[in-house]
Amino acid sequence: MPLKETPNLKSKICERLKLARTEAGFNTAKEFALLNNLKISTYNLHEAGTRSMALEIIEQYAQILKINVSWLLTGIGPKSSSQVRSIAIIEWAEISTFPEKIDFETKQWTTSDIDLSPFSFALTIDNDAMEPRYPEGTIIIVDTKQKPKNKDFALILIKEKKTPLFKQLIQAEGDLYAKSLNPDYKPIRLTKSTEILGKVVQAKLIC
Repeated sequence: MPLKETPNLKSKICERLKLARTEAGFNTAKEFALLNNLKISTYNLHEAGTRSMALEIIEQYAQILKINVSWLLTGIGPKSSSQVRSIAIIEWAEISTFPEKIDFETKQWTTSDIDLSPFSFALTIDNDAMEPRYPEGTIIIVDTKQKPKNKDFALILIKEKKTPLFKQLIQAEGDLYAKSLNPDYKPIRLTKSTEILGKVVQAKLIC
């Protein structure tokens, strides 16, 4: 059921919701809704204060934005809260179009409880290049705003082949290589024709 709100209370909740959304890195209400599998028109009405929100909806927004429900409702107490957020599982062929051309309503979703930028997505591994640690079918989460360092796992793009690859970055003799964990695959030396798309920050083995 919608909360019983005075006009002033509703306005303050909406102000705090917008503040939390922008501080979380979502530039627009539309962007926030798209990247979190929410109906755009409904969220716009909620943030604008033209539609009442049920407590369950307020709790959902607080969970996504990692803020305390009590702060969102009252403005009192600590704002931040460690919460789980949803991450869209996209196709490998869609990486170059993320997030603008992704139909999020058709996607499956996974969850993460670590600190991620709004521009994060998940992929399902479809080969054996990173076995045995990451077998085919494993879901990996990529944050495009985090820069991987030596020995980190990353998503790279070989520009002439337009092929995104999941690899481990290894520094050796002044060069940076993208290495598979499966010894059957040769390391790739990173050059101007390769691009690092983001850091692989989490993996989930699907049994």
